[in-house]
This record gives sequence, structure tokens and C-alpha cells, in this order.
Amino acid sequence: MRTKAQLLVAASIAGAVLLAVGNPAQAQTVAVAAATAPAETSARPLAPLCDAPWFRSGSRVQMEGDGAMPMSITMTLRRTTKNQTGCRAQLEVRSKSALSALMGPPVIMDQVHMVNIDRRSDSAKSSIESEHAVINAQGRYARMYGEAAFRGQGVFSYAGMDIREGSTLEGEAFESSVSLQIYPVGADEVVGSMRALYASISVGSRHVGKRQMIDTLLGRKECMPITYEKRTSLGPLMVGEEVVQVEPTLMHVTDWYCPAEAFVLRTEIRQQDKVQRIDVTGMDLDTTAP
Repeated sequence: MRTKAQLLVAASIAGAVLLAVGNPAQAQTVAVAAATAPAETSARPLAPLCDAPWFRSGSRVQMEGDGAMPMSITMTLRRTTKNQTGCRAQLEVRSKSALSALMGPPVIMDQVHMVNIDRRSDSAKSSIESEHAVINAQGRYARMYGEAAFRGQGVFSYAGMDIREGSTLEGEAFESSVSLQIYPVGADEVVGSMRALYASISVGSRHVGKRQMIDTLLGRKECMPITYEKRTSLGPLMVGEEVVQVEPTLMHVTDWYCPAEAFVLRTEIRQQDKVQRIDVTGMDLDTTAP
């Protein structure tokens, strides 16, 4: 029988994977130095994300988060290409995260996704999809290796959108799945598995507030608070043959979108009486990349 702590750790790893791979709206935080390069013009009905000036190989962003699950995340875009109605890119994510209540070392996770973004017409919502993404995670006593996938429709990124004070942006919904094998640290024998096949994220309508100057880790910037509710569900989490029921979570989120930089420099997440803040701490755009 697994201990409660082991199940909590498994659930926290699955939750970290879901937040990282099942929320492609965070891909907009790879909007590094958007103001340093002009956007390409196109008569095609491309998804706005594809024509963002930072959608190019070498774009990278670093983020740090505090609160109940402290985290450090680095995202990098590689092999970006465009087609008639969309684009694709390899997204590399390296993260460290931990449940502060467990007082343990962080889970280190590497992910490699091939992300496809598409919009068939001007009136259609953009779709985003990643299948067979490679996940490699390691904690204190075990490491995990496997695949993840996500798909959904919605905004994904504020870049390229007409963001105005007092306006309301549409919501979005994503479905995710994760399947991992568990190994002891330093050994190659599989000792268990973890699957979350019906995870989901639902983002409600987003309300744009008044522009204001805020202090960010990259300096004082003019930004707009965009607030919304986000519901996250892991669904039934299978740890070996044991089902772990993880309660869905409701989060109240504020994205501080900074138009001059064309990306979110800060995200504040309120859940019950707890608040977590995620700040962009570093950005880089390879202007020599195609």
C-alpha cells in the first residue's frame, strides 16, 4: 500500500505536468522581446500567435513562482515554421517545482513538444495541439519518463489581439493526458506507472482592466490587468492500479499584460486563501534566427 505522502507526490507531479503541458496559453510567455522585431504581414488567416514577432527559433523566457508550489521555468522555441493556415514549433520546457508543505526537494522536469497551431478561417477559433510530447521528470526517490498530449481552442496568446480597457475576451478550453513510467533513481527497472488520461483546463471570459504602471523584475512597465477564472481537473489519476481522486481546483487569475512588450510579465493566482505570483525574470530573442 502506498503512503499518503507518496500519493501526494504523484499527484503533485501530475499536476505540474498538467499545468505545464495542458495550458498552452503559457506559451505566450515565450514572447521574448516582442517589441524588438517587426511582425510579418500576411493575407492568410493565420492564427495571431503565428505572426507574433517572437514566434521564431531561439526565443526564450525564464519565470519564477512563489507560493504553495514554488517553481522555476525556462521555455525555448525551436524549429519554427509556417504554413498556409498556421504554424508549428518545437517547444522545450525545463522546470523545477515542489509542494512547499512537503518540505522536500523540487521535481525537475524536461519536456519536448512539437506544437501545431492552426486557424482555417478568419471567423474560426485557433486550435492548438501537441501529441507524443516527451516528459522526463525526477524527484528525490524516483524518476518518471513517458508522454503527454494536449489539445484545445481559444486565445492562447494576447499577442496580436486588440486588447482594450473594459473589453471582454473569450474563454478557452484544453484537454490533456499524461502517461508516465516510474523508475527508482539510478536504476532502469520500471516499478510503477502513473496515468492521467482525462485532465482538463477551462478558462472563463477574460475581463480587461485599466492600464497602470507596475514594478516588474524587468523594470517599471505600463500593463493591463486581465482577470478570469480557471478550473483545472486531473480526472481520475491512476498510480499503478490504484485510483487517486484529486479534487478539481478553481483559481482566480490576473495576467498583467504589457502591450509595449506584447506579453505577460506577471501572473497572480488566487486559490482559496492562498496567492501565488509568477514573474518573468529573463527574456532573450535570437534576432539572427530565421
